Amino acid sequence: MSEKRERQQLYRSESIKLLYNNAIPGIIITFIAATTLTFTFIDNGHRTWKLMWWGVLCAVLALRLVDTWSWRRCREKHRRVRAFHLRFSCGCLITAALWSSYFCLFERFFTLEEFTSTVVILSAMVGGAANVLSGSVMLASYYTLIVLMPWSLMLLDSPLDYKRSIGFLGLFFTATMIFSAIRSAKYIRQAIALKYKNQRLVDRMEDTIRERTQKIYEISYKDALTGLSNRVAFQNEADDMVYRYKRGEIPGFSLFFIDLDGFKSINDALGHDVGDRVLLSFSNRLAAFQDSGTLICRWGGDEFIYCTPQTDHAALRNLAAQMVKSFNQPFYLREQEITLSATIGIAICPEHSTNLTRLIQIADIAMYAQKGKQPERVLFYNHQLEENLRSKVLLQEALNNALARHELRLVFQPIVDSRTREIRSFEALLRWKRGTQIIDPSVFIPIAERSGQIVNIGYWVLEEACKTLAHLPAEETAISVNVSVIQFQDQQFLAKVNRLLETYHINPARLHIEVTESLFHSGQSDLTDKILWLQRQGIKISIDDFGTGYSSLSVIQNLNIDFVKIDRSFIHKIEDKGLAIVEAVMNMSHSLNFRIIAEGVESEEQAQLLRRCGIHYMQGFLFSQPVEMVDVFRLSGSRLLHPAPESVL
Repeated sequence: MSEKRERQQLYRSESIKLLYNNAIPGIIITFIAATTLTFTFIDNGHRTWKLMWWGVLCAVLALRLVDTWSWRRCREKHRRVRAFHLRFSCGCLITAALWSSYFCLFERFFTLEEFTSTVVILSAMVGGAANVLSGSVMLASYYTLIVLMPWSLMLLDSPLDYKRSIGFLGLFFTATMIFSAIRSAKYIRQAIALKYKNQRLVDRMEDTIRERTQKIYEISYKDALTGLSNRVAFQNEADDMVYRYKRGEIPGFSLFFIDLDGFKSINDALGHDVGDRVLLSFSNRLAAFQDSGTLICRWGGDEFIYCTPQTDHAALRNLAAQMVKSFNQPFYLREQEITLSATIGIAICPEHSTNLTRLIQIADIAMYAQKGKQPERVLFYNHQLEENLRSKVLLQEALNNALARHELRLVFQPIVDSRTREIRSFEALLRWKRGTQIIDPSVFIPIAERSGQIVNIGYWVLEEACKTLAHLPAEETAISVNVSVIQFQDQQFLAKVNRLLETYHINPARLHIEVTESLFHSGQSDLTDKILWLQRQGIKISIDDFGTGYSSLSVIQNLNIDFVKIDRSFIHKIEDKGLAIVEAVMNMSHSLNFRIIAEGVESEEQAQLLRRCGIHYMQGFLFSQPVEMVDVFRLSGSRLLHPAPESVL
C-alpha cells in the first residue's frame, strides 16, 4: 500500500513539474496569438470590447507567470503541493474560456478573414495544448472542450453551409485532440513509472554500494597480503606521532625505509606466488620487532616502513643491524630455501625534518644510496646523499640536450698489432664536455642507460664512427663501437645499422661492435639472433671487459665471436696472477678461433709479456691515449713504436 501511495505521489509530482516546465512557452505563444488576433482586426467593430478582452487575457497570463515563478522559487519538496496543481489548472482553464469567449462574442461581426484566422488560431492552441498539458489528461481534455466545443456547437446552428461544416470539423477535432491528450498522458505516465522503477533500482544499488563501501573502509587500513598497515593507515598514525612530537609528548621518532634486495629476480624466476609467500614471511620477521609505540607498514611492492620512537643513533644502528641479521636468514618455503637481504635507509625527526612526507622521502634517498653496497646494509640520511641525487638528476636533464648543444664528441684510441705495432683499428670513445666541466663516462653512461637516452646517443656514436670510417685513408683500418644492451633491445637496431653501412658505403668488416658479457646474461634469445645477423653481414663482434662479469664459453663458441678483450684489471696484475688468466684465455682462443685484445697496456714490460703469450692485439697508454678525430686520419695505418702525443681530453 505504501508503494502505491508513493507511486501516486510521484505521478502527481512529475505531472506538476511537467506542467510548470512547459508553462512559459505556452504563455508566450498565447500572448503572441491573442495580440496578433486582436490588433490585426482592431478596425472592425467593437474595438473597446476587444481591447477589454485582450486586457483581461493579459492579466490572466501575468498571474500565471507569477505563479510559475513562485513554483520555480519553491524548494523541491514543496513543489508537490496540490495547491500548485489547482492554481495552474484554474489559470489554464480561464485562458481556455477567454479563447472560446472571443469567438462566441465577436463571431457575428467577423469578416471572412477574421473568421478564418480565429478558427485556425483556436485549433492551433488546442493542438499545442495536447502536448503542453500532457502532464494532466483531465486538464488537457477540459482545455480542449472549453476552447472548441462552444463555438463548434454554435456553428452547427448557422444557416451557412460552410459554417455548419466547420462546426462538424470542430467537434471531430475536439474528439481527436482529447484522444491524443489521453494517449500522450498514457506515455507520460509510463515514462514516470519507468523513472520510478529506475529510481528504486538506483536506490537499491546505492544501498548495496554503501554497504560494500563500508566493508571496504573497514579493511582499507590493512595490506591484503601481509596484514600490516597500508599507506593510508600508516600516514594517519604517523601524522599523529608528528602531532605528539610538536606537542612535546615525545622527543621525536625515526623512520626505517626497508627495501628487499633481489626480490624481483625471485618473482621472475620462481613466480609471483613464491614472491608473495616471501613477502609474507618477511613481514612476519619485521613484525617481530614491533613493540609499544612502533608502526610497521607495507609501503608498496617489496618496500616497508618501520617507525620507532627512538632517536639515538647507536640504538637505531643496533636495531637496524639486528633486522638485517634476521632478514639474512634463509626463508624456507615448501622445502625451498630462499636467501635474500634488505637495505635500510634511516631518517630521524627532528634531526632531519619534522615533515612526515619529507622524512619518508629522505629515508628512501638513504636506502637508494646504499642499495647494492657491501657489506653495510644500513645508512643514515645526510645532506650529501641528496646533493648527489640532485646532481644525477641535473646531469640527466643536461644530457637530454647534450647532443643538440654539440657537447658530445668522439675520441679514438688505437688498437695495435702486438708484433708490428701497426694500428689495425681504433676504439671510439664517447666524451662529454659541459661548459668547462668534463663529465667522466663512468658517471654519465649509467645515467644515460637508466634514462633510456643511451639509445639516441648510441646511434649518434655509430653514425659518427661510420662517417669517420668513410674518410679513413687506410681502407683496412677498422673502428670498434661500444653498444649498450639497451640499444641492442631496440627493435630498429639492425635496420639502422644496415642503413648507416649503405649510406656511408662502408665495408661491414671495418665496423667492429663491442658488447659486454652482461648482454648474454640478459637471457633474451633475440639479442643473440641480432648478433648472428650482424655477423652474417660481415660485421665483427667483440666481447669487452672479458672475465669481469658473466662468462659463457658456450655462447662464445656458438656465436663464433671474433674478438675478446681482456679487461685491464688482469693486465695490471699480469706480473702476478693476471698472467695465468691471460694464458688461459689465449689457450681458449686457439680452440674457439677468436682473436685476443689486451686492454690497458701501460708499460713496455707488460707489452713484452703479452707478446710472448701470443696476444694478437694491444691497446693502452703505452701506445697512445685517445686522440681527436683529426689525429685518426694522421695515425691510420702507421706504426706506434713510441707513445703518440697526448690529446687534450
